[in-house]
Amino acid sequence: MKLFLATFLLMLISTSQIFSQNSLQGIWEGGITVPGGQLKIIFKIDKSAAGYSGTLDIPQQGAKGLNLDPISQTGDSVSLTFSVGQITGLFTGNFDSYTQISGNYSQGGPSTPFSVKRTSETTQEPEKPANETDLIIQNGNIKIGGTLTMPNGEIKASLLIMSSGSGAQDRNSEIFGFKIFSIISQYLAERGIPSFRYDDRGVGSSTGNFGNTTIDDLASDVEAVIQYFQNSETNNFQTFAVLGHSQGGIVAGKVAAENEGVHQLILMGSTAPSLSEILRYQVEFAYSASTIDQSLVEKEIEAREELMRAITYGNDIESAKESYIHAYTDVLNNLPEAQKNSITNITSTVNTQTEQLIQIYSAPQTKSLLFYVPTNDLEKITAPTLVLFGGKDTQVTIAQNQDKIRDALVKSGTDFQFKVFDNANHLFQNAETGLANEYPFLDKKFVEGFLDHIAEWMLSN
Repeated sequence: MKLFLATFLLMLISTSQIFSQNSLQGIWEGGITVPGGQLKIIFKIDKSAAGYSGTLDIPQQGAKGLNLDPISQTGDSVSLTFSVGQITGLFTGNFDSYTQISGNYSQGGPSTPFSVKRTSETTQEPEKPANETDLIIQNGNIKIGGTLTMPNGEIKASLLIMSSGSGAQDRNSEIFGFKIFSIISQYLAERGIPSFRYDDRGVGSSTGNFGNTTIDDLASDVEAVIQYFQNSETNNFQTFAVLGHSQGGIVAGKVAAENEGVHQLILMGSTAPSLSEILRYQVEFAYSASTIDQSLVEKEIEAREELMRAITYGNDIESAKESYIHAYTDVLNNLPEAQKNSITNITSTVNTQTEQLIQIYSAPQTKSLLFYVPTNDLEKITAPTLVLFGGKDTQVTIAQNQDKIRDALVKSGTDFQFKVFDNANHLFQNAETGLANEYPFLDKKFVEGFLDHIAEWMLSN
């Protein structure tokens, strides 16, 4: 009897251990400790009869869907391996709790700590909300794929069309898992405001090549969306609001200045100067810590801008190229000796940079924006305008943009309102520093009051 009871108790203990073992299934987010901060990592792990399978994303390095194989678990100890080319990375750790794993990461050398938290128990994408409809809108030979989000009850405002920031982005304007436009859409729908968001050219369901688009092409896509809804039998709208985030604000301002159907304009962290002015500011900042003679720095910057103008307006590019080569050579020759000696071949370095600048400035979109001044459009605005800034935005700063936008809107004579969210970054998240390197680690939500302010303004204007 004692033997039976002991065996029975042992079976109970073993069974309890089996059933209490934590599962790896789900989405895990966290970071690897690296010099200067953390490298964001995301595990997406599924479980089947054959065992675990999964992928690894490293957003800051542009890595997505790296295969994890093998994935093993013994009790609360886990091991996950991935390979990219000649590199093999290994995560080994333990469950600290049902929702957290910590341990060490290595790739053939010293290890470094990592930690992840479970953010979802499934890797499946949530079902599309019932109030959303995917559409394909034609703009000549370009297809624009987007999503219409409708209120469940009464429609209380114009249809809001959202234009994303720089770089090819999907309709959600998703950055490090933060689905900016999707969140805005659903919140506004709850307040009776319909919206439409769309994939940039060459992304998702939209065709074309985003890199080859000009500012006119980007504006024509919004115009095509407006025309579609004006003529639609099932989803007809005659008045519109346009929201532009960052570079999207340039597009929104252009459309609002030219299309009488736009009754409201929202600029969300939007720029005022031309791209050439922004680039000047960035280059001046890069040189600010240098001991190089200021006159040489100014000549290099002026030579850059001469090269921009030559490419944009089809002037003597070779002459501008030679001017830049001379100016940049002078800068490098006047570096402190230690820095100068670290450059193997100054002539080669100068030629490489010159060709890179020519390539960058010749790209259709960059070329169309170099000397395009967004405030010229804002001076023509007749629609009420809401201007939003983040107090900790380090990409589109208040100092460089607010006064210029305000002056343009004063000239336009339209009603306008400025709102600054003091602790917000460029994405309008609650930020520590506002720098882009912290984006992956911030909560995927807007600062308090942001969404409500947009809704209240739209409903009262």
